[in-house]
Amino acid sequence: MVSLDEVFVADAVTHAYNQTESNYRVPRYAEQIAEIGVGLESKMPEGYARTPESFLGDWPVENTENALFRESQTDFAVFHPQSIRVFHDGLTAEEKARQFVERNPTRGAALASIDAIGLDDPQAELTRQVEEFDPHGVKVYPSYWEEDGNHHGFRMDDPEVAFPLWEHAADLGLDVVAVHKAFPFGAVPMDSYEVGDVEEAAASFPDLTFEIVHGGLTFAEETGWQIARHPNVYVNLELTLTELVTTPDSFVDTLQDLLFAGGERALEKILWGTGAPHFHPQLLLERFWEYDFPEMESFSGSFEITQEDKRKILGENWAEAHGFDIDDLESAMEGDQYSDAELVEEPWATTEFEVAE
Repeated sequence: MVSLDEVFVADAVTHAYNQTESNYRVPRYAEQIAEIGVGLESKMPEGYARTPESFLGDWPVENTENALFRESQTDFAVFHPQSIRVFHDGLTAEEKARQFVERNPTRGAALASIDAIGLDDPQAELTRQVEEFDPHGVKVYPSYWEEDGNHHGFRMDDPEVAFPLWEHAADLGLDVVAVHKAFPFGAVPMDSYEVGDVEEAAASFPDLTFEIVHGGLTFAEETGWQIARHPNVYVNLELTLTELVTTPDSFVDTLQDLLFAGGERALEKILWGTGAPHFHPQLLLERFWEYDFPEMESFSGSFEITQEDKRKILGENWAEAHGFDIDDLESAMEGDQYSDAELVEEPWATTEFEVAE
């Protein structure tokens, strides 16, 4: 029996939000996004739920790194700055991504983040970010807003807007395009959050990895066909994983839908992502590692999710998708500031967050 201590864990998406009212650029939508987070936070178990005031603050990078590397068994993490334009800084500022990588050179990497519609020259902005903090991929969002609140959808297969950006990303040497899907930002049209536009992008740019973030939260069956048919499409479980805490049976149903088309082989297309510290990473890790999944059904027959499959999901799949070598990463971690740190078992104890009573 393998212990979680023996497993390489890579969190494919982490943040450091600024949800203060002073950061609201389009208050109507920014407040909706923040309040959705508060609602999810309130459903966390005792000791893991933070006060609304604490949750809605401006989170320093230290909170993210301590939750990951001192309070959980996470070994490596990808930090996502954000370009959610209802917030002045996008919700997670680019500067925080730079800080995270600089402070955690052996444990962290970062993606760039681009407002593909709201910028006059998104390609130039992507170039600037690559030069500033050396991201290995780019994060995009399907919804963008002007300051007057007008909403615009963005499609991954747009030949005039999206394809030149993917071509430029490849020219810059980037490996990953991560796109927020499945989870709409408040009262906005749902069509741009569907996943059908990913497949033409993936087919047109086979050397790029396309990562569907929040995959399976909605459109799980359609997402499953994407990862079954396209070798360069992966699913990131950020937010979807919270079902393991709130409604475990529905998480099983979600995973079943994601895996039905591809069967056992599709397990290699699932990436671990907690969104830490939106949720406590150790809580999700323990729930997933200890969960006894039932036999899964697929188009090609039934199969079981083994510990080896869980090990792939927790880190090995990410390394393959993002182009990292686990042996090299583990070698670099030897003797770093976290290598001898004892696991802090009390949630949020090493952060500035206040726990709800």
